[in-house]
Amino acid sequence: MRYFPKDRPQESSKSIVLLLPLYLDETFIHLFNSMGFTVIHSHNPEVLEGEVRQFHIDLALEWQRGPEDYPIRDLIRKCNKNIPIFLMLNWNGRLPPNFSNLGYHEYLKVFPWENDEFMGKFYEALPESKKPILRDLWEKYGKEQG
Repeated sequence: MRYFPKDRPQESSKSIVLLLPLYLDETFIHLFNSMGFTVIHSHNPEVLEGEVRQFHIDLALEWQRGPEDYPIRDLIRKCNKNIPIFLMLNWNGRLPPNFSNLGYHEYLKVFPWENDEFMGKFYEALPESKKPILRDLWEKYGKEQG
């Protein structure tokens, strides 16, 4: 399902669409919506696959439940999409030994959670046309937090 933030455009060309994995709960939907992202998420694998096939997605997060568990990466490959995926270091806090061969764009630390790290790495992964949108989101979110 797609979740749109308040007061933000719903067209994918004017927003940044973030794919969240099955395992995350609604807290993350609300967090990223509050930052201004459009979020795609479902706990149902079939629904999530349909969303990935149907909609444009700018960025994706991977959340593992085990050392060989890469559901978002595998789903994106199955759908033959080219989306920058960020491996969240939630499983054991360390990069897998074969990280460079797994196909991830980058990784993100979960503990401690650092918004600047997320935004900086997201910025690097986005095409030039989306970077101004992220700068706007980050400026607005930073003002709301400060």
